[in-house]
Amino acid sequence: MKKIYPTYYFLLFSIISFSQTFDWESATDTGNGISQTVSGITATFTSSYSSDDSKLINGNGFAGSSGNVVYTYQTDSGESATVSFSSPVDITSVYALAPYTFSGTRTYTFTPSGGSNSSVNQDLTYGMGSTVTLNWTNVSSFTITSSIGDDSFGLDDIVFTTPTLSINDFNDENTTIYPIPSSDFIYIQEALDIKSYSIYNNLGVKIMSATISSDHSIDIQNLNNGIYFLMFDNGKTSKFIKA
Repeated sequence: MKKIYPTYYFLLFSIISFSQTFDWESATDTGNGISQTVSGITATFTSSYSSDDSKLINGNGFAGSSGNVVYTYQTDSGESATVSFSSPVDITSVYALAPYTFSGTRTYTFTPSGGSNSSVNQDLTYGMGSTVTLNWTNVSSFTITSSIGDDSFGLDDIVFTTPTLSINDFNDENTTIYPIPSSDFIYIQEALDIKSYSIYNNLGVKIMSATISSDHSIDIQNLNNGIYFLMFDNGKTSKFIKA
């Protein structure tokens, strides 16, 4: 079995990134917003008006939507809707909806946090939807505002990619971790210069980050069986198997 690993690693880390979508189909109302998790990353939709004003509804095809959409009603100018992410993402586009609460066309502003990105303005006509091209990188959240009060706003698909490892990022400096394989915990033997870590799955997508515990253990009980990769804050990397 071990003889196939080098080839396997190369194939896995030759994959740089792939598009995914927060489509809200598996989203839930947490009481503090609407949340959906895709590939270990959670997107949460909230309203500045109140958490109760963040709604998850079936769009029934309204304005080109597909399935569930998230929705908020803004009563005053300057209020906003926000989508935040548990880990930074690169956002390609979003599908925005303008409900029948006004007539004509209004301009909505999409403002990102994180990375070096610019705000995007998009005109939306009442009762219509539009794909808003963003092409943002390393975004931790973004807000949507309208300059006019007594307004409403809906959001469907968020198309995104996650920062991934490439074959050049993984150098396997043999930081000693044990036992391998493991079903519950792995331990870092030489952790004096390591304070935090990130775990990547077999597609190179980051699925979790945490600080090193006092006993130098990493809890992997909730991971599916397979091969994973560790990247430490000191730049060293290693691999392990969850069995």
